[in-house]
Amino acid sequence: MRRAGGNTPRRALAVRAEITRIPAPDGSLERQGVTFKTPVPFDAAAAKTGIMHVGVGGFHRAHQLCYLNGLLAQNWDTAKRWCYTGVGVMPADVKMRDYLKDNGFAYPIVSRAGAEVDSFDVEVEEVVAMRDMLLAFEDPVRCVKAMADEDVKIVSLTITEFGYRVPLTKGDFSLIEQALNGVLDDPEEPLHAEAATPTTFGVICAAAALRFSNGTRPFTLMSCDNLPHNGEVCKRRMTGAAEELVCAGLCATSLDEFVVWLQREVRYPSTMVDRITPA
Repeated sequence: MRRAGGNTPRRALAVRAEITRIPAPDGSLERQGVTFKTPVPFDAAAAKTGIMHVGVGGFHRAHQLCYLNGLLAQNWDTAKRWCYTGVGVMPADVKMRDYLKDNGFAYPIVSRAGAEVDSFDVEVEEVVAMRDMLLAFEDPVRCVKAMADEDVKIVSLTITEFGYRVPLTKGDFSLIEQALNGVLDDPEEPLHAEAATPTTFGVICAAAALRFSNGTRPFTLMSCDNLPHNGEVCKRRMTGAAEELVCAGLCATSLDEFVVWLQREVRYPSTMVDRITPA
């Protein structure tokens, strides 16, 4: 397996050693056939983040990143502007970020190579579609600014059903208000202490507010969690956050226009996911 900037023979050998012997149904060990796909000719300097994804877990790595990896292999010039940057808001995301960072944000994915039920053959692909992973609680302002970049067209989510019920904090509202007022990193306008640990929708709404303030076109907010009408759920969370600012009196002069912008300009598609990733 290869990635721009150097070879990764140790990783390839480790993967091969780990998966070439697995238990057969009768308990004995059988030898697997392992095929390594031709790696994507990845150029990190030319790639751009077009999608930011909150919740980098098994599903995201086994499906969404893999699909983009296939597009990069088929048509690099078109797909290179759609690479992912991951976002973590939970303390447990440190482990995932560190693993990916230590491997240049590349990782192997193993899938069955044959259609036969009793086949042990597998195919290994190196996935290189992720450019970076940010942790909101390490640098919330950096995370908001990255999401507000005009190159980002989609913000996608796999945060489980619980993630949509987490209430916004005073720190979230501080982030949103300062983004809307254009003073997000002004040392004379310190953020609320709770802004150091923002919630998912606190970060996303603040990024939307910054785009609105800068005159940047909105991103599409795409939930990939199996919730009924998940797009409408996202829309209610976003518009509800802005409306709470109005009720609290934490108002920028453009706050009413921001609420209308969230309602009319931001797209919230409803999706259905029919794939899982075995643990």
